[in-house]
Amino acid sequence: MTRTRSASSRGEAEPVEPALVLADGSHEAFRTVTTENASAYWGAVDATMDGVLGGYAVVSSPDADSSLAFAGAVLGAGVLPVGRALDCGAGIGRVTRDVLTKLALKVDLVELVPKYVEQARIELAAEPRMGEFFTSSLQEFTPTAAQYDLVWIQWVIGHLTDTEFVAFLRRCAAGLRPGGWIVVKDNNASPTEHGIIDGAYLVDSQDHSVMRTNKLVKQLFDAADLELRKEVRQTRFPSELCAVRMYALQPRAQQQP
Repeated sequence: MTRTRSASSRGEAEPVEPALVLADGSHEAFRTVTTENASAYWGAVDATMDGVLGGYAVVSSPDADSSLAFAGAVLGAGVLPVGRALDCGAGIGRVTRDVLTKLALKVDLVELVPKYVEQARIELAAEPRMGEFFTSSLQEFTPTAAQYDLVWIQWVIGHLTDTEFVAFLRRCAAGLRPGGWIVVKDNNASPTEHGIIDGAYLVDSQDHSVMRTNKLVKQLFDAADLELRKEVRQTRFPSELCAVRMYALQPRAQQQP
């Protein structure tokens, strides 16, 4: 989901951020970050483009365009389409439809909210590249080992604690085929944002999610033994929205092709 930023965070230099602490559900920032709270909130949000994008359906087209350009630069035109992709936190299947079915021969998706999965089935009913529809939280989901060439995780990591996020990334890495990629695309908090906790976490009390700073996100990739291969900031979004970045990752032991 897209996020707006406060005026106090604009145009200010970033202070030195604290060393990494892998926070779990006992941390102040994550006390309300639970599957139950996420399910209750999103279960009450309409299964529409405007609903899943927090009233900013206008960003869908520039988001998809930028994602396709980023994926093309990472994967290389010579290897597209890849064999199989996984859309994590897929909502109603927007990213699957507008991005992943253009990048892979087969696409699976996983989503927590049952009505979103059902809407995705409707939206993607005529799409020949669709594979499996999984209804599950990411905390409980384990990709099939060595199944995917591309795992895409967008606008959902705020519903995972640090420990859950790192564990999920490790499971995704185990689900990659040789040469496979993980892409994370999400909002970044500014460490000068009003209400920031430990210079790293910004809590949304409405949907019970947490937005992290760019630095912390990259520290969590490192904790999951992933190598950051490419990082790009999203452009062409309304100026009031928070920064959004795309990160391309591979397991650290894996050699880049």
